[in-house]
Amino acid sequence: MMSSDAGVAARSAPLGPDDPHELGSYTLLGKLGQGGMGMVYLGRSGKGRLVAIKVIRNEAVGNPEFRARFRLEAETARRVARVCTAEVLDADPDAEWPYLVTEFIEGETLARYVQRNGPLADANLEQLAVGVAAALTAIHSAGIVHRDLKPANVILSPFGPRVIDFGIARAVDAGSNLTGDLQQLGTPAFMSPEQIESRPITSAVDIWAWGGLVAFAATGHYPFGEASAQVLLYRALHEEPQLDDVDPALRPIVWHAMRKDPSTRPSAQQLMLRLLGDPSGTGPDAAAAVNPQDVTNVLQGWKLPVPGPGAPATGTPATGSTGPHGAGFPAPAAAPVSSGYTVDQDAPTRLPASAGGPGGPGGGGADGPGRQGGTGRSRNRTPLLVGGGVVVVGAILAGVFALSAGGDGGSGTDAANPATVSGAPATSTQSAQSAAFTLPRAAQPLGKDTLVYASNRNGNYDLFTGQVTDNGPLANDKPIVTGPDQEMLPAISSDRKTIVYFKKGSPNTLQAIAADGSGKPVQLFTLGPAAKLTIADDARPSLSPDGGFLVIRSTTDQTGTLNPGLYVVKLDGSSVRRLNAKPQATDPAWSPDGERIAYWSNSTGGNRGFIVVIPTQPDAQPTPITQDQGNGDSDPVWSPDSRKIAFTRAKNGDLEIFEMNSDGTDARQLTRVRGDDQDPAYAPDG
Repeated sequence: MMSSDAGVAARSAPLGPDDPHELGSYTLLGKLGQGGMGMVYLGRSGKGRLVAIKVIRNEAVGNPEFRARFRLEAETARRVARVCTAEVLDADPDAEWPYLVTEFIEGETLARYVQRNGPLADANLEQLAVGVAAALTAIHSAGIVHRDLKPANVILSPFGPRVIDFGIARAVDAGSNLTGDLQQLGTPAFMSPEQIESRPITSAVDIWAWGGLVAFAATGHYPFGEASAQVLLYRALHEEPQLDDVDPALRPIVWHAMRKDPSTRPSAQQLMLRLLGDPSGTGPDAAAAVNPQDVTNVLQGWKLPVPGPGAPATGTPATGSTGPHGAGFPAPAAAPVSSGYTVDQDAPTRLPASAGGPGGPGGGGADGPGRQGGTGRSRNRTPLLVGGGVVVVGAILAGVFALSAGGDGGSGTDAANPATVSGAPATSTQSAQSAAFTLPRAAQPLGKDTLVYASNRNGNYDLFTGQVTDNGPLANDKPIVTGPDQEMLPAISSDRKTIVYFKKGSPNTLQAIAADGSGKPVQLFTLGPAAKLTIADDARPSLSPDGGFLVIRSTTDQTGTLNPGLYVVKLDGSSVRRLNAKPQATDPAWSPDGERIAYWSNSTGGNRGFIVVIPTQPDAQPTPITQDQGNGDSDPVWSPDSRKIAFTRAKNGDLEIFEMNSDGTDARQLTRVRGDDQDPAYAPDG
């Protein structure tokens, strides 16, 4: 083993004679934890990246349903945005012992920290609350329910709280003969009523657990006290959580998250709105209209909690049950604390009971938000280092919008979108910055009869919306973006809640704004590889139907090197791919079915050209669908069913509108008037 590997492996227990030394392309360096479901190893990928590898080794692997569900869950987990989560990098459901690979997270678990140091101080508590809410937003957006969110599954990393151990819970449940066991359902101290009663599981179970986790971090004790599993489950069903010692600013938010009826709990996104002080976060139809810069600000302000007296430094070697724990994993020896990346579920950590002691069923209950009394427990806060002072709950964080980029150990493509590209793994700082991205969205979509357009009314172009009528001019003309700059070439998201547009300047930029004009515009591509792009003059953006990407003309690539062409870019800026198109290609249009991009190109370098279509899969080749015969075809736009393309053609000195099949056949002229007709557009209903 190389000396550098030896230093890394000191964070884990040595491999035993029965442990593998390789799994697929990964070299194993040590053991990080074990349990009834198998083992977690510390490993290194072929590209040198540290990873955590969870290997399932129990009777579940013999169940074909388990393997099928494991595959589906792992593929879904890889689509989770890298937002306060441990990125899922790879999986092999067909191995003798199936395994899942995630990024290795430095840090101590929340469970271990609170046991050793007491509750979090206010600033870090608020950062934890919004960070975990952001992680849940990313997880839920990928269609995943964590099912076992708890302090042992949150790592206090150098760059903020990170949620781990999500992605295959349903697969484990499906393949196990122990589905009635509490270990397969969740951790009793954080289980929701519907989990306890075996009712349908939704993302609301994670919201309940979020409330319990924040209460634990704020007070040092469980939301329903310390007792046997049976008593804790009874209290969760029939009593209110103990929240008197939770900070008054957070208490009502936590209480709403822990409502007995899952349909009345907020979503993760609504939690963040509440944390920002937006009362709309309480409603079922609350929209995320938050400033993404707040995410960057709060993560940049995060500092690791100060270790308590006698606590080993992060990353120190293991010494029996006291552990390293600094890597966010359980000590190899049997430590009496729950910690990160355990394979099976942990029993609740025993903490001292609050004053008065935990009551049995029907007794010793906690006070609700309006109930007098309390535990009398003092808030024994440990001082924490926070850059810039205390972070105020009312101005912390925004929502989350990102699709996870590919990483080591996998194909590097997003299973949900063929236009995804792989790139160098982001640094932790880049990951934190990427987490800060969200698209502004209107509460309600634009109507199908609403047109978005640029108009030069005061010497510069601004954006407007108006309703198309049957009898002449647009009705309800409304400015969306106005000012001294040139804003033009708008593109509407498929849900019609966001407008992305070109803003001319030095340099040119792409901006996004809520489709109703509320809030402030957000500049795209300020972070990640996309920050090196140079948006070409008068570059028209086109959004992917799923809203995760756009295609745009840039004169430089993701390294800043001169390389003009069309680029498919993830909206959070974390990945960039150049299409196999000529340098002069421009005016792209993404098909509504998401499978193709049409654009203008030419072979002479002049202004006349032809229409080309290219599939969105990486390495796909373009196909010209009109001929370069001097006609000057341009401005391609897709019909809503992706079967036809309308375009502008120069003919007999005029510009006319034509329509053809998407393969270029059956072109027919639609306009026949003297003058210039150009920039066609289809109505949303076709």
